Amino acid sequence: MKLIYLKYSPYKFMVLFLLIIMAGGSYAQKKEIKPYTIQTTYEKLKKDYPFVKPIQPLEEKVFTSEEDVVYKQVNGVSLKADIFIPTIQKNEKFPAVLLAHGGGWLTGTRENLQIMAQHLAKNGFVAITASYRLGTEAAYPAAVLDLKDAVKWMRENAEHYHIAENKIAILGASAGGQLASLVGVTANDDRYQTGKKEVSDEVQAIVNIDGILSFIHPEAQESWMAATWLGGSQQDAYEKWKEASPLEYVDQNTPPTLFINSLQPRFHAGREEMIAILQQNDIYSKVHTVSGSPHAFWLLQPWFEETLKATVNFLNKTLKFAENKPYREIWVAQDGSADFKSIQEAVNSTRDLGPSEVVIHLKNGEYHEKLEIPSWKHQLTLVGEDREKTLISYNDFSGKLDSLTGRKLSTFTSASVTIKGNDIHFKNLSIQNTSCGEGQAVALHVESDRFIAENCTILGCQDTLYTASEGSRQYYFNCYIEGTTDFIFGEATAVFENCEIHSLKNSYVTAAATPKNQDFGYVFLNCQLTASDEVEEVYLGRPWRPYAKTVFLNTELGAHILPEGWNAWEGDEMFPNKEDTAYYAEYHSFGKGAAPEQRVSWSHQLTDDALQEYSLENIFRTGDSWFPKNEIERINNE
Repeated sequence: MKLIYLKYSPYKFMVLFLLIIMAGGSYAQKKEIKPYTIQTTYEKLKKDYPFVKPIQPLEEKVFTSEEDVVYKQVNGVSLKADIFIPTIQKNEKFPAVLLAHGGGWLTGTRENLQIMAQHLAKNGFVAITASYRLGTEAAYPAAVLDLKDAVKWMRENAEHYHIAENKIAILGASAGGQLASLVGVTANDDRYQTGKKEVSDEVQAIVNIDGILSFIHPEAQESWMAATWLGGSQQDAYEKWKEASPLEYVDQNTPPTLFINSLQPRFHAGREEMIAILQQNDIYSKVHTVSGSPHAFWLLQPWFEETLKATVNFLNKTLKFAENKPYREIWVAQDGSADFKSIQEAVNSTRDLGPSEVVIHLKNGEYHEKLEIPSWKHQLTLVGEDREKTLISYNDFSGKLDSLTGRKLSTFTSASVTIKGNDIHFKNLSIQNTSCGEGQAVALHVESDRFIAENCTILGCQDTLYTASEGSRQYYFNCYIEGTTDFIFGEATAVFENCEIHSLKNSYVTAAATPKNQDFGYVFLNCQLTASDEVEEVYLGRPWRPYAKTVFLNTELGAHILPEGWNAWEGDEMFPNKEDTAYYAEYHSFGKGAAPEQRVSWSHQLTDDALQEYSLENIFRTGDSWFPKNEIERINNE
């Protein structure tokens, strides 16, 4: 990878000079925008600091890179990024850092932070340096919008670049420090909305390297460069100067923040006030002062090494090795004796893509509400006071008119509880859809990844549990699930361990829709299949889609299970002959419904060798090495 040192171009900067005069008025007159690169910084400072050396690119091949990747097109301009990825093993995902260069909002390039990005990749972070529109091209808030779009782009491309999408930090230096802080403290703020609103621009940590926190602070000495970017002097454009000050937005939702500063007060104006607010809200922050250094210390040795070490230590603590304990606990009680009366209010109060787990404790009661955990709410653990006495229920069904929209609900919008956020854990509670016989009526709809239901009861009739979404991994431990027809259905990889699966009607238990390229669908391990007294003829499953996969291991089957076991969904004109593509298997089924010799010819009885494939580690294998039993043990030990 070749590092670019920009050289001074009289023509280029004469154009910029004219633009400043045109855009900035009297306060910008006779001001020249000088090039801001590693080399020009070295030339400027070497006389006063003869021991310094410009930083150099890494020669070690400890990362891969993609350069000049367009992340945004705006007004005919292509904004580009350079991506540096740690050496990959087993498709693992890494915390990521977006780097915003400095240059007084009017100059500078992303190349200034490429070497920092290389070192971050060496230390196990995906590091991305992004260009943004300078004030000579577009005034405030264009640069802020660009960097927020860069965060969204990182989330949208997380799989390709091996990014752990819920562990993203933003780092900025000088003017980039102000921009990084403003992006970090205004997560999903309507003032700065751009691009896809459904994708979050929230970050989980901020690194501010000598960037101001308030343009209107008494220590701030910003003048013509800030005025050019903000469209007027502080006197003429005070509201914009205030609006662009990160300090104005710091609150309980601000992520952990590292301040790396020189001793010059103007470059950390507002820092102490921000730290005070963070401390009031029990949010981690740290100050590292680089003694004896000028501004732009991070571009030169020996100060670069000190800056890098402080940054890596902070990111390790806040992203890579974050403490497991929840950063917030919330209580819900219907009688008003807790933080909230409804579960939805409690969920809504949590920070979008927060830094670590939030535990929501539910007091006993029947919560009649249609609960949704959206994709931007993650790492939530909902714990009921008593499994049988803590109930979330609703009564929607397919075909029912939605009172808000006037449109008919479908199977996929009928759920009492819908989960879209990753890393959600339900424990000791019951979920029910009370509609029965009126159409498909989902109790629990899960389309997120790494979902756990522990010691839960899930009640309904047709389509009780929808395990949605390709690639979703779900684990149900010690649960009771009941229904009539296809009451466990969907695309996800889902394991049911030590669960009771109860049939209320002569019909089908499962209707998997496993995608063709997905190795596992449903796995029932050490479960028990039971039925109501009048139920006598139930199939283990039928394939909703051609490549359905369902396996029962060491499971007790009641007398209600038919000898043939499986059904190919005869009469399905859209997907005929599914017995040729579906994979249905058993291993050591026992009980009155176990009849391996009488099963349909296209099903399978697993051998001891084949059983080895069905360990939890193998079923749930991906780059993040998720192992749900570890999560259960952690929660139970807190």
